[in-house]
Amino acid sequence: MGIYCFSSTKDGVVTVWSSETGERLGTYDGHTGVVWGVSIDSKSKRMLSCSGDTSVRLWDVESGKHIATYPHNLSVRVVAFAQGDQRFLSVTDQIMGYVPVIHVFGCETDMQVKQSVPQALLQIEAPGGGLKITRALWGYKNESILTANSDGTIRVYDTMAGRELKSIKAHERSVTGLQMDKWGTTFISCSKDGTSKLWDTRSLECVNVYDVGRPLNAASISPLMDHIIVGGGESAQDVTLTGATTEQFKVRFFHANFATQLGSVLGHFGPVNALVFSPDGRSFASGSEDGFIRLHQLDDDYFKRTEDERFPGALSNLVASF
Repeated sequence: MGIYCFSSTKDGVVTVWSSETGERLGTYDGHTGVVWGVSIDSKSKRMLSCSGDTSVRLWDVESGKHIATYPHNLSVRVVAFAQGDQRFLSVTDQIMGYVPVIHVFGCETDMQVKQSVPQALLQIEAPGGGLKITRALWGYKNESILTANSDGTIRVYDTMAGRELKSIKAHERSVTGLQMDKWGTTFISCSKDGTSKLWDTRSLECVNVYDVGRPLNAASISPLMDHIIVGGGESAQDVTLTGATTEQFKVRFFHANFATQLGSVLGHFGPVNALVFSPDGRSFASGSEDGFIRLHQLDDDYFKRTEDERFPGALSNLVASF
């Protein structure tokens, strides 16, 4: 999220919004199935979308022009630009007896739709046994691909050899979120087990643990402060059974180093499934099953407080949504 905020839904349409005003700027129509995710290049010039219609589409952000289609044999769950924007990864679903497959494609740069069907540069099969890949991102210098998995593991794959290098038992339940920091030195994971963890990108060692006690679906690292945000909540069925309140749908702030909860922000009345800080760290966006995206502008006082004043309660009323 920079000057633009992109959203994807089950109606098959990707929408772009102004991050400053919340105004809808346009849509990208073309998919015939649910759009599971999008990825924007480093200059906000091109956008990738992946869908249940078994395709990844490449778009020109400003004009909305469809540049290229990358066909797959199954529903595509994840898509992500590589560092440098010359390649991207996509992940197909574990469905109908098939194992998830990680694909690496070269990315069109001439803004023209090629007549030939794009072919994958690399394909890596994930382990079977019902394993589902929920998230994926590029590792250090694009030398590896990290995947979040339904069995609680984070797996590392070599992009040169096309094989699994390492499997880390990161969480007790499904890993639902995986996001890199601005510099690529650490990344954060979150899980249905109610915890979020900060990891060193190169050593893959756990740096810190943030315990919420509720299922988490998303987490993001501030590019400006030593803070992280997490969000989640139980599904509608589980909420009905447990009688939980909207308290569980808060976006919570933690100090990245001390793992102390600093405060929380109310607003959503459904599970929070997406969180991301803006590149300048002065705002963040949250997306929820309640059908809303909320753009939160952080108050100037938030950046002026000393470290001692940023502990529990210090974030109350510092975030405004529009």
